[in-house]
Amino acid sequence: MTVFRLRSRRVTAPGVTALAVSLILACGARSGPVDEDTDGGTGVTPIDPREGGCDNPIVLPLANIEVRGRVQGPSRVEGWCGDGINDGGAEDTYLIAPAADTDVLLLMQPSTEFTPTLRVTRDGCYMDDNNLPRVCAAPYGDVPFRHFFAEAGHEYFVTVDSPEGTDGHYAMQVVYTSPPIEGCPVHSTQINQEIGGFFTWSNELGGRAGTVDGRCGGPGAENMFQLNVFTPGAITFTVTADVSFAPVLSIRTGCGGATELTCTSMAEQGTSNFSLTWNFDPGTYFVVIDQNDVVGGSYKLDVAS
Repeated sequence: MTVFRLRSRRVTAPGVTALAVSLILACGARSGPVDEDTDGGTGVTPIDPREGGCDNPIVLPLANIEVRGRVQGPSRVEGWCGDGINDGGAEDTYLIAPAADTDVLLLMQPSTEFTPTLRVTRDGCYMDDNNLPRVCAAPYGDVPFRHFFAEAGHEYFVTVDSPEGTDGHYAMQVVYTSPPIEGCPVHSTQINQEIGGFFTWSNELGGRAGTVDGRCGGPGAENMFQLNVFTPGAITFTVTADVSFAPVLSIRTGCGGATELTCTSMAEQGTSNFSLTWNFDPGTYFVVIDQNDVVGGSYKLDVAS
């Protein structure tokens, strides 16, 4: 398998208005088919030594880049968000080891010849109950990208997976920047600061992949609310959850984890019922109720200002 680098070029990520600034992408490409595997079958192979496999990922530079490849042959690894069909084909894996905390955007390009599933795991390519993917979904709707928060001191394995029986090419841009707010599922209900006021919200979240990521984790589905603060002051957030729910509470100024001001979780607090108080200046913020796993469950959020 040949790895080579093309001359740098200027690229604008399609369809993402907040990324309309010019991005200088060093273009990397991979040519030739993956090694043939005559064993057949799908699922996890304990050792995948081929270049681009889970055990020998392609290391990416810490600079914006476009990677291109071709996947064909049997599947060697699958994720919990797939059904064995959508991610039942061959895959390529890339490794990112950031020197500083950063958000990472993954933008599949229109030239991709199949519907990919993107999967991102931390400190290990193979997922299990202790290593749930930070991303495990396909780009969807009007947002042609997925994103995750990468912390220094950790390794992130980015896998481009394919449907069963795929033989096709793909192109993906990897961009180190904060995602626009359109990249997060902001709820239509807003929280407005009122001195002495009280806001409460309850919901049940399903056992599925989420979108928002941060320092306290949160691979599962989430609710994200805009918080409008008009005068300086402290606001207290209290989370109450059922026994099946592993809540994460995050306060941030934007979509990406790099905009996170503070966070806490059941893993940190040792209980699914906890409170967090933060002193705010006037401005627009976002409150995220996330989950540390993908089991789902019910929660209640109380906000007192």
